[in-house]
Amino acid sequence: MAESFARVRSQIATKVDTLAGFRESRMTPDYFGRTQESLAHKSFVVGIATTVATGERQRRSVGEYVNSQVVITFAHRLRPLDAYPTDYDNALTAEELVINAALESYTSDTGNGKFTIRYVASTRTVTDSQEYIIITIEFSVLHTL
Repeated sequence: MAESFARVRSQIATKVDTLAGFRESRMTPDYFGRTQESLAHKSFVVGIATTVATGERQRRSVGEYVNSQVVITFAHRLRPLDAYPTDYDNALTAEELVINAALESYTSDTGNGKFTIRYVASTRTVTDSQEYIIITIEFSVLHTL
């Protein structure tokens, strides 16, 4: 069964959106975090950065088997001065929640022709104003177009 780019992105966004306090931003993935106006506490975006064909001799499905790099980016507010390291640690905990939400819902779907998702890396950047930490999480998603 084929999974379109939009469906992969949407399914992952839906899982993150179920986490307490998280809500999907209306900014595009490339624009998110560039300005303070695009940030809000626990707002997130899900984008598909790149896709490459992945040959697999064993697979007999219709369509092209691909590996897509899916990126979840979210903002976590850091209260001024007296809250460090509490808010920073809270952001790290939120990061783990996002990773687990993305991963846990798809482990049972791998045999049904949906897609397979694997964690790759995380990047954390504090804004110049030190009001937010922007966390970017990369996943590798194998699916058929």
